[in-house]
Amino acid sequence: MNTAVAVETSNTVPLVGFSAQEIPLRNIRESKTNPRRQFDEAKLAELAGNIRQHGVLQPVLVRPLPNGEPDQFELVAGARRYRASSLAGRETIPASIRELTDTQCLELQLIENLQRADVHELDEARGYAALMQLQPDTYTVETLAEKIGRSEKYVYARLRLMHLVSEIQEAFYTGKLTVAIARLQPDDQRRALAECFPQHRTTAALLKDKKAEAVTVRELRQWIEREIHLDITNAPFDPQDETLLPAAGSCARCPKRTGNNPLLFPEVRQKSICTDRACYRAKMEALVQIRVKPLESAGEKALRVSQATSWQAKNPKADVLYEGQYRKAQKKAECPQTKPAVVVDGPNAGAILHVCRDEKCPVHAKSTRYKATPQERAARAKDALAERIEKQTRVCILDAIRKKLHPTLSRPDLEMISLDYFQRLGHDNHRRLCRVYGWEEKKTKASWGGTAIDYQNIAAKAVREMKPQDLQQFLVVCALVSDLYCPGYYPRQPLAKDSNLARTAVRYKIDTAKLAATVRAELAKPTKKLTAKNAESKAVAQRKSK
Repeated sequence: MNTAVAVETSNTVPLVGFSAQEIPLRNIRESKTNPRRQFDEAKLAELAGNIRQHGVLQPVLVRPLPNGEPDQFELVAGARRYRASSLAGRETIPASIRELTDTQCLELQLIENLQRADVHELDEARGYAALMQLQPDTYTVETLAEKIGRSEKYVYARLRLMHLVSEIQEAFYTGKLTVAIARLQPDDQRRALAECFPQHRTTAALLKDKKAEAVTVRELRQWIEREIHLDITNAPFDPQDETLLPAAGSCARCPKRTGNNPLLFPEVRQKSICTDRACYRAKMEALVQIRVKPLESAGEKALRVSQATSWQAKNPKADVLYEGQYRKAQKKAECPQTKPAVVVDGPNAGAILHVCRDEKCPVHAKSTRYKATPQERAARAKDALAERIEKQTRVCILDAIRKKLHPTLSRPDLEMISLDYFQRLGHDNHRRLCRVYGWEEKKTKASWGGTAIDYQNIAAKAVREMKPQDLQQFLVVCALVSDLYCPGYYPRQPLAKDSNLARTAVRYKIDTAKLAATVRAELAKPTKKLTAKNAESKAVAQRKSK
């Protein structure tokens, strides 16, 4: 997560009135304007334990509840302490009381949250956006970047998160997505979410799956470049034309073009990339309408055609003819069925053609679409039959083996299952298993000429040397090893309670909290620093040994 940012708070909120006292928790209402939306339940429980032992050391900040009853207050800052005190069973909490206006309250909340070390990127973005909306003349991207000690590019990237659609925000809050998806348009964000998690059909299913892993950042970037980004240098329309689509204006001044907004698209080198596919298509359609207008004025209706085949089109349209559904004519009235047509997509969008749709046209049927010969059709039918025979034979073999399986698995079966399970785990889990078992990760010569670690051979050798009980344990470890994954973009994510690793630890009565405390204490130990005198002695000893 983010590191804390230092915000200049001088002369921000004047202290109209100030006092501190113990206030009953039931008299305090949480503020609806607090930009912080996410609270780590494990950390709240840990804070509640500290409060039971030591109490609340720093008072929360409240103000009299606007239009409320006497002795009723609104929580301005200190939501974690307030919630943890409730969990700890306290009835009161120390609070500083200030008379604040709505504007002063919001400003204090934003600044207090921006100074937190564990503030979520979306909460941080809401803070920046609210500050800019609160005082647009005072808070700009430039002044915010200066106040928090960050670059303007950083602030732009955070503000872009405000454009995330609701379902993407939920996935982002759970640490399943990176900020790269925020630069896309709403419809493209949903497409990117489906691309990141192809095994999940709905967002609800994705959010329920605690072990869901997205595709890599590189794969997502490649998909965006392939499916979303469009190079306007190859556009069929004039990018400088402001009248083609007045609502969008010229591409040269559009903020969605990478060259016009380098702070938002720092990783895209090309300056002529359009990131709004819907706008690009709208301009192509406007160009098509301009080209067919003279034909309509002359009383002719132009057919809409595409130069792509129907199986290549992701969403075929009923009013568009695709390659193979028409034949190009060289000139007008080349045959009685020849009609004018306009290309509606691709680099030739807007081009006027003459086409024939008659399958039996004596002029065009001979020189166009390819048709398989009777011999080729017979060969294809023969291949299809061979494929069906092979598939059915394999099913019969599997069924015969299933009927002969023993109630207790044999040694060869256990080895086969173990190695097959290992192979399906993937490269990252192979590395984790090697480290769990202490197998030597030695590089060998690969078939392509270089060197690589052959995890399959390493595992096969180790499995053959295992005893039957070790093989059974190995299968259990294989089922748990994927839970060792900790996302680098969300390192504070705790182990899910419904994960295989957590549930198995409960079954075997393993004290995970004690293990975590031991690891934390071990890693917190200061490392020995090499003093100048020791370094000099070590250097002398090395020279003597030489």
